[in-house]
Amino acid sequence: MLTYHLADDPRLVPETFRHARRPILIVAHPDDETLFFSPSILYHRHDPHVTRSLLVISSGNYNGIGEQRQTEIHKSCAALGISQDHCVVLDLPDLQDNPKKWWDENLIQDIIAPYIEKWQADLIMTFDQGGISGHINHRAVSAGIRSYVATNEYVPPAYALQSISLLRKYSSLIDLIPSTIPFSWKIIEALLKPATNPDSVGRSLARETGKERVLLVSSWQTYLESRAAFGQHESQYSWDRVLYLVMSRYMWFNTLERIG
Repeated sequence: MLTYHLADDPRLVPETFRHARRPILIVAHPDDETLFFSPSILYHRHDPHVTRSLLVISSGNYNGIGEQRQTEIHKSCAALGISQDHCVVLDLPDLQDNPKKWWDENLIQDIIAPYIEKWQADLIMTFDQGGISGHINHRAVSAGIRSYVATNEYVPPAYALQSISLLRKYSSLIDLIPSTIPFSWKIIEALLKPATNPDSVGRSLARETGKERVLLVSSWQTYLESRAAFGQHESQYSWDRVLYLVMSRYMWFNTLERIG
């Protein structure tokens, strides 16, 4: 019911998110876009006025298969409906996939800025400070984007995907209950009363909570598209990833919070 009746309700998705026409997702490694951000990257995918972009900071060459993973990410973009000229994976000496190395935040700022400007992004999505899985590269990307937002006067609205406990992370659809608790009154209101002025409702919600939050819920079709996109990452397919695709709530729900 959430998916079909409230997917674009301003009480769950604020105006800056709903009205974005050139969103950019910035992640650390190939497959992050499907494992964690599927509900976000597929949001408004059928809107012809929306051009989505994906920037991957590293090629995921930790095990020496970076070239293969670069090919896989482009296949994933095709499955997600992202054009190839808006699907970029970097392979820079100082930003290599390494679970023990913190990436330079200033370097990340310098690298992302040209792409945000080139693609005229009006919305940024990325990791929060916990990095979802705790991976040090994920957290460094978050830190770099937070610094970018804090040190530049004119930047698009930026949202961070919220990390949650391990138990909730692998509770699949059951996590719908705790995920909707922060939005519970707004969900009830949305079900009972249509929004007469969507934009003012979104601003009101941000004032009431003190934070601008987004709840995105995937439909069954969106979930299947997410799995198909991850299927392009053949080098990453293993029994634990198959289990993840079934058990992870991130395949179904994304809760994001505005940065700054």
